[in-house]
Amino acid sequence: MSLSPSGTTLRGVGATIVGAVALVALGVLMGLASVELPDEALFLALGVLLVAVAAIDLSLVAVLAVPAVFVVQRVGPMSGSDLLLGMAVLTALLLLRDRGLITMQPLLWSGIFYLALTLPQLILNQYAENYIEWVHELVLVVGGMIVGFVIGREGHARLALGLFVGICAVIGVLAGITALSNGFQPVYLGSLHKNAIGAFLMIGLVIAFANPPWLEWPRWVAWTAFALCAVGMAAAQSRQAIVGALVGVFIIGLRPRFHNGKRSRWMWVILIPTAWFVYQEVAAQLASGDVFSSAAQRLTWYQASIRVWMLSPIYGVGHRWWTTWRTGFGGFQPPNAELEVLTTVGIVGLIGFLGMFASALWLLARMNPVYGTLALAVVAAKLAQAQFDLYWVAGHASLLWIIAGICYGVQEHDRVKGIVWTPHPVQTIWRRTNGVRV
Repeated sequence: MSLSPSGTTLRGVGATIVGAVALVALGVLMGLASVELPDEALFLALGVLLVAVAAIDLSLVAVLAVPAVFVVQRVGPMSGSDLLLGMAVLTALLLLRDRGLITMQPLLWSGIFYLALTLPQLILNQYAENYIEWVHELVLVVGGMIVGFVIGREGHARLALGLFVGICAVIGVLAGITALSNGFQPVYLGSLHKNAIGAFLMIGLVIAFANPPWLEWPRWVAWTAFALCAVGMAAAQSRQAIVGALVGVFIIGLRPRFHNGKRSRWMWVILIPTAWFVYQEVAAQLASGDVFSSAAQRLTWYQASIRVWMLSPIYGVGHRWWTTWRTGFGGFQPPNAELEVLTTVGIVGLIGFLGMFASALWLLARMNPVYGTLALAVVAAKLAQAQFDLYWVAGHASLLWIIAGICYGVQEHDRVKGIVWTPHPVQTIWRRTNGVRV
């Protein structure tokens, strides 16, 4: 039995009406349940959101993982960003079907290399938090890559990164206004710490500065977002994020532009005075003799981290030791990526961590710069920022790998669609193109 075109149309309309009624009913039930169970309201809201998005397009569930990085509130034993990332990973695995993933296999292996080298310490350090955190890192790294790939391959890169940068721009405006009202003191926005604000805006700024052609953003949109993120970072006074942003801008500026092959001259206007400002601020804090300044406090934590590492230098003392106090130390997470890795998974794990980043940077540098430049800049910026701040923080630690996966996914999407982006030959003093604008 075959349906006529009109029958097919009626069936589609009927399904849409039924779906809409079901979502409205679900929303009403959620509202009533929230009154009776206020502590579970966030769970219910996230559940309705996931159902609604999945009803529209299942692949959009993966997109939610990008703006979800801002959800730092706890949902039971995990943050909201972790919960939504976990749902996005499950959805991405359903949609994967190995379509084009082979192109990203080397990047996946780089993440697996790190995680494999951290397995031995799970045998030596047998406690629940250690096992849970290992799985958490698996989701943040490998899961983040897969989610990003699906976002890019399904054609949602512009939506996902647009949502992220748009939220960053709003945070930048709020941070700037707050700085004006608090006498230019470091800005905190609700549950967002100044360094969390800086880390998010750092990546938003790098995305806006790169502005790859497949995002199709007008130049004025990208420069406006860049300026707002820069204002927010300055207001938050997150110096480590500023350092990371400088690294990202430097990498983008050294690589040829997509439309004319020229390298950016604006980066020197940005880099030199900003780098000098950061240096002066840190030097002033260290010279002040204030033992409670952020610079002096970091030196204290570095020393304590070394003592923790020496308890088990080869394999480490296990994840989350700062919350369990099982080593006699706690209350602080090492504000340096390598020190944190050394304490948790030892020298063996550090080899895996550095190998993961080295191979990722090498692979991204070898990609077509139309796709690879953004991911290369974001990964390098995050690594630079993590030299002076926490690395394994839920939303921040997944975002760089999601973006790397997006760039691979966009490349596969364009290949299937027959879209070709060819980088312009690099302009040099000996080879120029008439009429090319800087």
